[in-house]
Amino acid sequence: MDIDVVDLDHVAIRVSDLDAALEFYHDLLGMEIRDCQRYEQSEVPYVAVVAGGRHIHLVPTDEPIDVSSDHLCLLLRSSEMETEAEIEALIDELRAAGITVEDGEPYRRYGAYGRDWAVYVRDPDGRRVELKLH
Repeated sequence: MDIDVVDLDHVAIRVSDLDAALEFYHDLLGMEIRDCQRYEQSEVPYVAVVAGGRHIHLVPTDEPIDVSSDHLCLLLRSSEMETEAEIEALIDELRAAGITVEDGEPYRRYGAYGRDWAVYVRDPDGRRVELKLH
């Protein structure tokens, strides 16, 4: 086969409470919402949130969700968060909003764009979400 995988278009994750997921991904993290009207008209089984040009499809389900091995990394850009003290302030804001922040955070982690400050938090379903500065 003569193909090259060149980028990621979207991923789909199951969520037990769409409103809680949108509060986390849209209200708290500021990700744009797409396809809400199409979802409400039953044209698609998800509401999307946008990270750069990539979409995360939030797929509501009544079935139990096992997120114990899930890990999603979102790149953050900020002209203000370049030091450990500044990411500590972000952690304080997340905790104040009721978001679970894992112990021992923040930590400088390696990823596709090198080593940067990152913090592991949990979304409303308990899914591990890495917020990584870039």
